[in-house]
Amino acid sequence: MGNLFPILLIGCLSMLTAEVFAGVSHVWYVELWDVLITLPLYTAHTLFFFRIAWTRKKTSISQLYLFGMIFALYESWITKVLWAGYPDSAGPVLGTFLGIGISELPILVFFWHPIMSFIVPVLIFQVMTGKILDGHSRILRKTAKKTSVIIMFLIIVSTFIVNGNKSDLLLSNLSVIGSIILIVVFYYLSRKTDLEVLLFRKAGFVIIIIYMFLLYVASFFLIVPERIPRSIIPYISIIVLYAVPIILIRKSEKEETKLTAQDKNRYNIKDLAIFAAITIIAVNSAVILPDISSVVFVFSYYLLGLAGIVLFVSTVFGSIKPK
Repeated sequence: MGNLFPILLIGCLSMLTAEVFAGVSHVWYVELWDVLITLPLYTAHTLFFFRIAWTRKKTSISQLYLFGMIFALYESWITKVLWAGYPDSAGPVLGTFLGIGISELPILVFFWHPIMSFIVPVLIFQVMTGKILDGHSRILRKTAKKTSVIIMFLIIVSTFIVNGNKSDLLLSNLSVIGSIILIVVFYYLSRKTDLEVLLFRKAGFVIIIIYMFLLYVASFFLIVPERIPRSIIPYISIIVLYAVPIILIRKSEKEETKLTAQDKNRYNIKDLAIFAAITIIAVNSAVILPDISSVVFVFSYYLLGLAGIVLFVSTVFGSIKPK
């Protein structure tokens, strides 16, 4: 039981920042599909890739970004979004190139999943538990500029939440506030732990691998099978997308996985509480101002795609340039 609450904490953090912030999962904590499928999916992927990163000593932010790209590719095999577009759409928003959605790729693989599904939950977990990886010390250092960027991003995210909940005031609030309450509960039950508690031993890791294998195989054939590509090109594109981060991770240098106590110059639990309050206020403001919210949502969707491309290109060049 000692590991259960931290595991649920990191899982709920990933659900909040990946699913709730995207407006995809609503009151997920009372919906059977989300509790039995979506939450375990995000939790298992986070634990799987973080353990590999830790044991290989590849835990820098850029290395976690590359692991997050591999994480993101579940969107092809399980949801088929990278191939066929979002569930409610007739196809990819801007069409496809080599079988992959032109807008879905940069948003989901280059930005959303590496950052929101993986890196952000890992960073928040460190802030909550008070033990920080030395390699993450810089990004968690509190500055006025960084705080302004976070607040602006939370305002943008609020439009995604409201859009996904169809501007329903109650649902929008329940999706965010309910998730935050769960996170607070698991935080209080996990305060005396740190990142190392997320590292399964070999037997536990094998169970995660088996679970993920079965999940991928079953969901590929059972979830929207009509969206499975009939040509070989989309599969080749996905394999290439796997190859890029794997090669760059292997080429990258190892880092010491040393945890140190948080200090007053870094973000703390009070800052997280303030960011949570700002998110709730922003969500309610977005519901009250639907015309402005919808414009911000559409503009931000493509802005995040551009941000994803910039992140990907900078990570690739940062990985291959001579040290």
